[in-house]
Formats: sequence, C-alpha cells, structure tokens
Amino acid sequence: MTAKWGCSMEPRIVKTQFVADLKPGMIADTVFLCADIKSRMTRNGSYFADVKLVDRTGEISLKLWRYSPEVTLGLEPGAFVRVGNVQVEEYGGSLQLSQDTSSFGRSVTLCDVSQCDLADFVPATPRDVDEMTREVTAAVSGVSNKPIRCLLESFFCDPDFMARFREWPAAIRHHHAYCGGLLEHTVNVLRICRQAAEQYEAVDWDVLCAGALLHDIGKVQSYDYDRARAQAAMSPNGVAIDHIVLGMELVARRIAQLVSGCPDRGSCASPCWTSGLTLEISHLVASHHGTLEWGSPVQPATIEACILHHADNMDAQVNKFERTIRESFASGEGEYRYSELVGRTVWMPPRSEARK
Repeated sequence: MTAKWGCSMEPRIVKTQFVADLKPGMIADTVFLCADIKSRMTRNGSYFADVKLVDRTGEISLKLWRYSPEVTLGLEPGAFVRVGNVQVEEYGGSLQLSQDTSSFGRSVTLCDVSQCDLADFVPATPRDVDEMTREVTAAVSGVSNKPIRCLLESFFCDPDFMARFREWPAAIRHHHAYCGGLLEHTVNVLRICRQAAEQYEAVDWDVLCAGALLHDIGKVQSYDYDRARAQAAMSPNGVAIDHIVLGMELVARRIAQLVSGCPDRGSCASPCWTSGLTLEISHLVASHHGTLEWGSPVQPATIEACILHHADNMDAQVNKFERTIRESFASGEGEYRYSELVGRTVWMPPRSEARK
C-alpha cells in the first residue's frame, strides 16, 4: 500500500497529544479521527464545515471557514486528520480549532490509516475493560438460583457474545455513547443494584442481578457500531423494534433453548425454569425505562424492577455530567455553563479537579 494525501508511510504516528490535554491557547499538533462533518451556514450566508474530531479521550470541533467540499476531498467520517500548528480556542465553554478551508493540505491534512493505531482514536470507556468483564463474570458465578445462573452464563460466558458486548456503546448520542459504554453502564447498574439489595430486605438479589446484567442486552442488536468511524447508528431491527423488545426476545429465546437443549434436563437436582420466573425476568427488561413515555411497554411492578429502573436512569444521567465535565473547559475557579448533553446549566469544576 502506498501513502496518500501527502503523508508518508513511515514512521507510524505516535500520538502524544490528546483532547484531554488541550487547553485554550495551546498549539495543537497531532492527529485525530474524523467522526462527523456537517456543512453549516453563517449569519452572513457563507458556508463552513463543522468537523467532529475525536480521540480516545474526547472530542473537539474543527471549524473550516469558507467551506468547499471540492477543496477538502477525502475529509469524511473515518478519515485521519493531522492538525499542525493550530491554536486551541474556547467558544461557548467548549474547545475548538478554527481554520480557513484554504489551509487544507497544509495545516490540516489527511493521513493514511496504516500510519495510525485505531485504539488511540476511538472514544472509549476510561475504565479497564478486562476488569469490568471480570466483575460481570464474578456476579454471574455468584448467583445461587441455578436456572438464572445458567441463563446468565449462556450470554456472559459466550466468547462471541462478549466480544461484541465489551465493545458496544450504550447509546448513539446520550449516555455512555462510546466504545465499551454498554459494558461500563451495565457494571455501574450492577453496582447500584447491589447496594440497593443490601439496603432493602424484600429484594431477591438473583432476580435483580439478572435484570442489571440483561436489561440493555437488546442493544447489541439495536445498534450498528462502526468502530473505525467511532459512530453508532440504529440498525433496522433497532428502528423497527427497539432494544427493549429485542432484549425480551433474546431472553425468551435463550430460556427456551436452555430448557429444550439442556443435557441435564430430567436429572438436575434444581428445578428448571417456571413460567413465573420467566415472567419476572422478562418484566425487568420490559419495564426498566420506567414509564410509557420513556419507551417502557409497562411500568415497574416488582421491587426489583423499581430498583433496576432507578439504577439505570441514575447511571445514565450521571454519565452525561461526567462526559460534559471531561469534554468541556472551565476557568481556573470553575463556573456554571449550559450543557447540551445534560440539557441545562451545570457546574463545571476547574479542569485540575475534573481530571482527578
């Protein structure tokens, strides 16, 4: 393969400057992944390109003024963009880069994919994926109800399923919308549910644990995730059916397979799946959004479903604050700023505190 767009093949790019390191006034001299590009119009009627540049630590906007698509051929989602000697600016509480489109090919260039390590560029969970995976498998092995444990093992001990589950985002734009986000969200919900189970006496932990681990399982089918472009989109199944119904179908199908295909059927000392237990698990998946207007076909009707809904919503909302703080810039004293992700004004701590 030969190099293109003016970048040589050797040596490979060592990325030493990340979005999380940038501050207003700094000079950006690094490579980003283009996750999105939109043509917009200014108030005076001229066009500019709003380019979403990302790396594994966050995102930053590149504004290309007097935009012309013919000048920026190859600048598209999935392209690697080298920004050289461009000053970082602050606008509306967020960091951005700003250049005239005529700079394309000089201060803004494209690099060959073979030069770059994708792991540096895809926005991803800041947590250790292997450690979170071990936490999930430990929770599965700790379930005492054998039918529930068999169900959980059929998912979380399946290497093919886990390869997808570990990588998938939990959403397209809102909470945990990055590589590994689904795993991170699931572990967070599991932890919150565990604390609640210790607080309230009437909770069946095995049932609640299953709900925490399985509530968003339909998202592995409702999203198509293009890791190379750091983009998720609704799959045809996700548009037509949604992750809640897909999750219910996955669970019901797996239970049926376990019952019909179990090699120990008839000899196992533990009672197998009953219609009541199947209904309990299905209800957790069906009701975890809490209200009809939030997409749940039913509202929580058990104490476990009530806890799961609030744990799910709590982690989703807190993650929006986390991402806002990570990806925005505040003054040295901190300040209140409007967050589009949260949808209201939030407190932005000083950057030194935000990164602790």
